[in-house]
Amino acid sequence: MARLTWGTKAGRVVLSSCGALVALALIGGGSYWWGGPRERSEARQVIAGACRGMLPAEEMRAVLGDGPFTSGPGRRIVPDAGRPEENDRGAAWQVACAVSRETEHHAGHPTHDASVEVSVQRVPERKGNGTDADHERPRGYGALYPRVPTDLPPAALGGGWRGTLTTGEGTSGPGGGESASTAVLLDCARGRGSLLVSVDVEVEDGNVDDPGQRTSSARIATATAAKASRELGCDAEVGKPLRTVALPVNADEDVPLADASGTCRGVPGRGERVTRAWESARAEGPVEVCVLAGGRPGMPMDGPERTRSYHLVAYYGPYAEQERLDHLERYGRYSDDPGPGDAPAGRLPGGGHWASAGCRDGGGPALFTVRPDDVPDRGAYGADGKPVGARESTADLAYQRAALKEFAQRSARAHGCGAPRLP
Repeated sequence: MARLTWGTKAGRVVLSSCGALVALALIGGGSYWWGGPRERSEARQVIAGACRGMLPAEEMRAVLGDGPFTSGPGRRIVPDAGRPEENDRGAAWQVACAVSRETEHHAGHPTHDASVEVSVQRVPERKGNGTDADHERPRGYGALYPRVPTDLPPAALGGGWRGTLTTGEGTSGPGGGESASTAVLLDCARGRGSLLVSVDVEVEDGNVDDPGQRTSSARIATATAAKASRELGCDAEVGKPLRTVALPVNADEDVPLADASGTCRGVPGRGERVTRAWESARAEGPVEVCVLAGGRPGMPMDGPERTRSYHLVAYYGPYAEQERLDHLERYGRYSDDPGPGDAPAGRLPGGGHWASAGCRDGGGPALFTVRPDDVPDRGAYGADGKPVGARESTADLAYQRAALKEFAQRSARAHGCGAPRLP
């Protein structure tokens, strides 16, 4: 029998046929392992059907892969009233959804749990643009909008987007993992309010230090915001596609206050007591944070050598409204003293001050606060029923007002708002 080698014509024919069969087998196996056309089509349908079709398919698959996926309702804050009608553009409205990647056991390749939770909210336009706020939410209603942590400065998205990114350890997945939360606020055309998009991404064995993973998570929020703006008749100006997103500031990433160039720029020091700053780039985010303290460089804020620290926060649009309403629920029933929802400026219960500024974006007045870190829990009250506060000297109160003045003026100017009303 003749030997079948590549040197003979018969050998080339037979060996080529065998190679083709092997390739087909591998392709077939790949379809089995990675999902065939039917599985991919079902995965696309899950994304297309979630959040009333407002999710960006390409950006979702960049984080979750090709499936298989499951979908759920997600966390709702405002009751879902269905798709808003053309003549109802001024009403509050929300849709929320969650899409998760299923773990494929014995799939022939490594798999990891991952989930994306999305909320799209329409924020009604506030009447007037002054510094006085009128609130209609009844007490006990709960939060109106997802929160942005303010213990440390969140990362600004940049690229023309009013948005922030925060990171942390995940809690929902079986393996924990890491999570990234992105908030994007769009100013709609006149009379149409705003759109607030919040996205929480959690990936088992994820790494938010990887700029690619971090940016892919943020792109879900920006692409959802752009799509929702078209779908809901918001007609907002949107930013550019994100190329990269910075990491939020860590507790040991302080800079000399004199060198601050972002959210802490221009804020005065206070001798050896306030020499260091934790800040993010100022990029017109809906929440901006500056943290001040003294001590050696690189020492965490809660380190033993740190002096008293101060948190300066700027809230815009729905976040300013949420903060005022939170104050009303915490203190309104216990105190007759005016709060951030009653006056344009003043002293906060327990310690700290607030200021406000009128803005032209239809989101209502911006709110600026300064709080010392040793203020007791906001729900702490003494025997007289009044909030328990830290002991503050006249000099400390004067420094708080000076720091708040510079912080509020710079932030308001960057957002196109008027001059702040100060305490």
